[in-house]
Amino acid sequence: MWQTTERKSIFLTWINWHYSFILQEIFWAWKNIFRFNLYYFSIPTLLSTLFSPWRRYNFSYGKRISFSETIENISFNIFSRIVGMIMRILLITFGIFSQILTILFGTVVVFLWVFLPIIITLGLTFSIKWLILI
Repeated sequence: MWQTTERKSIFLTWINWHYSFILQEIFWAWKNIFRFNLYYFSIPTLLSTLFSPWRRYNFSYGKRISFSETIENISFNIFSRIVGMIMRILLITFGIFSQILTILFGTVVVFLWVFLPIIITLGLTFSIKWLILI
């Protein structure tokens, strides 16, 4: 009971692995990191709650009417919303910066992976030439 298998060149198998299978895995990982950053910084949620009070700190106005207490509550609630807006804008900025770094880093990784055989071949060639000259 002999089993016949298709014989392929190891070079063609490596080319298929290097430029097809692993490149798909790199893009898959890149997409996952991009989505992770989006949800880690929760940019859509921060944008939808941009003018909400910081940590839900706000004073209620109560039933009795006191001019000084009402002004104090209004000013605290406005201040809490301003602090919340500033903090959310900072987090959104960090999230966008993280996404930009993810795009740049992923582009570099894909570029290096595609040209890695050429880089290794040139490195070996020049190092052997340099060793022969010494």
